[in-house]
Amino acid sequence: MAKNQDGTIYTGDIVREEFDPTREYTAENQELVFSDEQHGIWADLFAGIHQPYLLEHLCHEYIKGLELLQLDPQRIPTVTHLNERITPRSGWRIERTAVRYTLADDWYKKFAQRIFLITDYLRTRDQMEFTPEPDMFHDIFGHLPFLTQEFYARIEDKFAPAYMKATEEEREVIKHLAWYSTEFGLVMEDNRFKIFGAGIISGRSEFANTVMEFYRLSRDNVIDYSGNVFEQLQENFHAHKRDVDRITEGINELHQKGQMSSHDQGWNVVRALYNKLGISREGYFGGEVILAPFEIETIAQIPKTVYAFNPMFFVCENFEKMDALLDSYLKPIAMRN
Repeated sequence: MAKNQDGTIYTGDIVREEFDPTREYTAENQELVFSDEQHGIWADLFAGIHQPYLLEHLCHEYIKGLELLQLDPQRIPTVTHLNERITPRSGWRIERTAVRYTLADDWYKKFAQRIFLITDYLRTRDQMEFTPEPDMFHDIFGHLPFLTQEFYARIEDKFAPAYMKATEEEREVIKHLAWYSTEFGLVMEDNRFKIFGAGIISGRSEFANTVMEFYRLSRDNVIDYSGNVFEQLQENFHAHKRDVDRITEGINELHQKGQMSSHDQGWNVVRALYNKLGISREGYFGGEVILAPFEIETIAQIPKTVYAFNPMFFVCENFEKMDALLDSYLKPIAMRN
């Protein structure tokens, strides 16, 4: 069980960093000189994911954005390079931050200015398969291809106005909605599951687990890809809703006890939870991740499992539907006086 330095149980919530505030958002902090080792890690991460057998599972908008962003496979890009390709297309701009994981309040203040933050932290070689926190490869390779496109800017534009006027309880829901859409969301394209979330795109382990689930659902006769895939997902989800709710409740309890707060513990404790609840890990529940339709009620209930594998990913029927569902929760909050 993970603990904070003061001995309290660590639940995966972000602990505020101690850093020199004079380093934050300064000109000197924007264009950094990276070591050959850092460029080498970037190149290996890029090559490990930029493979045809993986790229075919990414949504069309990501592939288009990656072409527009023109990333160098061998070297970490400059902030100038990123802004030259993003700002004219979507109106957003990039700033580098000295903080390894920006807290939500600070993050959304920047979002309100249409500024997307990228960290100056890069994972180490022993974290190539899974990084316990977002690094610059996640920020740049995972998110920024989308920011070359207006549709993604519109999605990101929804969050800050609502967050600024939300209650504390509503802010937690907003963080969950962002997490399970732009970070760990899936979308239907051409009657197939496609990966949308930057957290999946930039992490080999979660990428591989997700793709394996696409195939497993067919192998285990849960999904027939010759039929309407999204309708079948909805049918499976609602047929097993009682057990999904029990799993969600159990995950929340594990999260509060600090037992979902590391990569090593993440799925081990979830597997044990299935056994405790008497839920057989077969059929709909037979994979390393549960796929569920994008429903705000369920997303609001399941925690952000930072530093551990996420046990459930949400699939939206299309981006227009995602727009409408996010608006249904966020817009009324944003329009308050």
